[in-house]
Amino acid sequence: MQSLINWQLLHKRLSKKKRPESEFLLNWDEFAEMYDGMIRLEARFSEQQVACMPIEASDTVVDIGCGPGRLSVPLAHRARQVTAVDAFPNMLARCMKNAKNAGVDNIKPLLQDWEAEDALEQIGIHDIAIASRSVGLADLKKLNKIARKYAIIIAFANAPSLKQIHFEFLEGMIPNAKRSKTTKDRAFSYNITYNMLYDMGAEPNVLILDDGFEAIYNTKQEAYDDLTFMGNIQQDVGHLFHQNIDKHLTATEDNRWKLFCPTRSFVMWWKTSDIVE
Repeated sequence: MQSLINWQLLHKRLSKKKRPESEFLLNWDEFAEMYDGMIRLEARFSEQQVACMPIEASDTVVDIGCGPGRLSVPLAHRARQVTAVDAFPNMLARCMKNAKNAGVDNIKPLLQDWEAEDALEQIGIHDIAIASRSVGLADLKKLNKIARKYAIIIAFANAPSLKQIHFEFLEGMIPNAKRSKTTKDRAFSYNITYNMLYDMGAEPNVLILDDGFEAIYNTKQEAYDDLTFMGNIQQDVGHLFHQNIDKHLTATEDNRWKLFCPTRSFVMWWKTSDIVE
């Protein structure tokens, strides 16, 4: 029986809304340092996301749009091999540097545009395919094709995104860093993805995880210095940057400072064999 709602069309339109045309023109290598800094702040929560994935030690995993290795590095501790795919060399370079620092040597970097015609051929088939906050989320049928066992997706769940949190630190400093309110329209969220996959034949699993960005600093100045990766902080707006950071700092019992920006993510996965073209 055909569904009364075209979930695939809704998913397509929602994907375009979340990723405007202007983002396709960006050179994401220019943001590699910022993303590298942000993933350091969410390392504990990234490990929690990986911990709930149906991955075995013998599995091969492909991480589509891996960036600086937010998931690729912790995945390498669980899987036999991880293929880290990204279209931008600086992102891949940071991914491999983070892998080296973490002591893992089973990550294979692959410089490849997911949207290129030869993407499936170049990437090949893996046991597990993952797309987290990346271009891979737009076409789940395509993601399904490169996984023997499971496809896994991760995104923010009715909560502030990395971009929104990043802009909070730059508020009042640059024109485009305006506070963007998180949508409260739950009718257009991960439920659309779930229902689309269900209509395609899958029985999706979904977990909602409280997570965020965090760090501990001995002094406020240490926090100010550490977070300069957020952007090119000019001296005349440095006080605004410090004020924005202060909003997220709380004193600890041992006289230090804790940075915490809460958010929430969903982890969704399904058996790829359930979806038949």
